[in-house]
Amino acid sequence: MVGIDLYTPVEKAMRVLRTLDVDFYDVAATYSRSISISIFGRGIREAISKVDIGLGVRAFKNKGLGVAYTQSLDESDIEETVRRAVKYARAAQPDPYFKGIPGPSRAQRVPELCDKEIVDLTIEETIKIPRNMIDACECVRRGGMYRGGFSANYTKYSLMTSTGVDIEEEKTAVSASIQPVYREGDDVGSSHEFDYGVRLSDIDPYWIGRRAAEKAIEQFGSKRIKSCMLPLILSPEASSTLFMSLLLALSGERAVKGRTFASNLIGKRITQENLEVNDDGTIPGAIASSTYDGEGVPRRPVKVIKDGIVLTFLHNSYSAGIINVESTGHAIRDGYRGHVDAGPSNVKVNPGDSTLEEILHETKRGILVVNASFSPNIVSGELSTTIDEGFLIERGEKVFPIKNLMVGGHILDLYKNIDMISKEGRIFGGGHFFPSIRIKEARLSGE
Repeated sequence: MVGIDLYTPVEKAMRVLRTLDVDFYDVAATYSRSISISIFGRGIREAISKVDIGLGVRAFKNKGLGVAYTQSLDESDIEETVRRAVKYARAAQPDPYFKGIPGPSRAQRVPELCDKEIVDLTIEETIKIPRNMIDACECVRRGGMYRGGFSANYTKYSLMTSTGVDIEEEKTAVSASIQPVYREGDDVGSSHEFDYGVRLSDIDPYWIGRRAAEKAIEQFGSKRIKSCMLPLILSPEASSTLFMSLLLALSGERAVKGRTFASNLIGKRITQENLEVNDDGTIPGAIASSTYDGEGVPRRPVKVIKDGIVLTFLHNSYSAGIINVESTGHAIRDGYRGHVDAGPSNVKVNPGDSTLEEILHETKRGILVVNASFSPNIVSGELSTTIDEGFLIERGEKVFPIKNLMVGGHILDLYKNIDMISKEGRIFGGGHFFPSIRIKEARLSGE
């Protein structure tokens, strides 16, 4: 959509590399343009427009890797960058796990990933969106103090490799969030709401503002409870962090080299039999979709958990080579800067058999977790997190909002204790789907 030529500078770098004594190489160039608006207090704090462009080279010699990048696309700077990468590769220690880089594969283009409305956005148009979120909050309750913001991004990406990969993709992304804080004497009500996607129409600033304000008001009168063992009912926002933490721990080099809590889980049942988790980077119009991954491997749907059993790691070509399997198409490249990692794309947890109302009704006493981050230590799996928003539940009803309550333990113990999954859930970014879940018992630290 934007007339930026990345093909020519990438091809210039490739021509130089072809004349040098290296085993494998790739060249990536990206152009990105972003607009971001930050909210502070009762208005707009700042508006920033930024353009970033650059070209990066990875060169491999005798299993050694050299990386260099430049933010100049002048021919002399490109050649100097290529020669630096090759110099570093020749000096690098050999990596015995390196098997090569992927070759070309044909793939059907994933549609609806670039929105012209975002590409054409101006600062003046952008500022209206956070203002609309503030106005929506004020319609629910006046006098709040706010934090949050809005961002829109367009990225164009080009990749060529010595093995014949030659791809170019464009993508847009947009996100918005707001956190209202209201006061009644010494009492404080605060919450947070957000949304994101690839199209401007994927977010509704009025809904975000209204929902954030309504949730904040519900937090007035929060109380502490004593330390105990209770069931947890996780909202989709909270359950998303639990599932994403597991998939991150199943991704890439760290996972296959035994450096995460999930490294030894392949083939093991970790939770109830009806839990299924899929990863799919081919969903049209979804935030984590693309036709190819960061190494030019076609994206494809991958079943990660079936019947409660972990089936696979999420691989780039390097981690796949370590255990002699194929890449799953989950390489993530840090733009033109050269680093290639692995991670999940669009994560979908299959819905269960119960409505949220039925889950609450089945809970004699427990905690409804509205907002919390279930992100453990990625090596040990140990978890200690604060429930930022939640309610004490008794006989299926909200009794009062809770505060200063922490969840502790091992993340896999939480998975073992999942006993109910909701039919309904929330779609995030047009591709992720997370239901509400109940964890039948968790260790809570309060008073």
